[in-house]
Amino acid sequence: MFEIDFSQFETLQNAMKAYAGNTEETVNEILHNEAGQLIHDEIKRIMPVSGRRFRGKKPAAKSAESLRAVEGHLSITLKTTKHYQYLYFPDDGTNTRHHVGNQQFFLRAGEAKTQEIVDRCINRLVNGLNGRS
Repeated sequence: MFEIDFSQFETLQNAMKAYAGNTEETVNEILHNEAGQLIHDEIKRIMPVSGRRFRGKKPAAKSAESLRAVEGHLSITLKTTKHYQYLYFPDDGTNTRHHVGNQQFFLRAGEAKTQEIVDRCINRLVNGLNGRS
């Protein structure tokens, strides 16, 4: 699981303190409506494809609806759908006879999009300060 530690982002903290509106609602809106899709798209972009084909095999996770977003308070979690739970093996480092592990595509995608998500939060909060929503 990848989480953004907002304590690392002083600019975001300052914008949240100065914002007169409900900062939690604003950040939740960005996480749930924008950040989840950004990270989803990045995971799909870097997700490997095994190339295996056999009768009855589901489509590759990269080209199928293999991820779902779970919204939480000040969080968004991307999980695999039922038929694609095998993604645990190539992602987490588990190496079996048929899988190359430790690819960390979920983590890498989250890290790649962190700055863009933080920037969107700051921009939305600053726009709120200036009377533009």
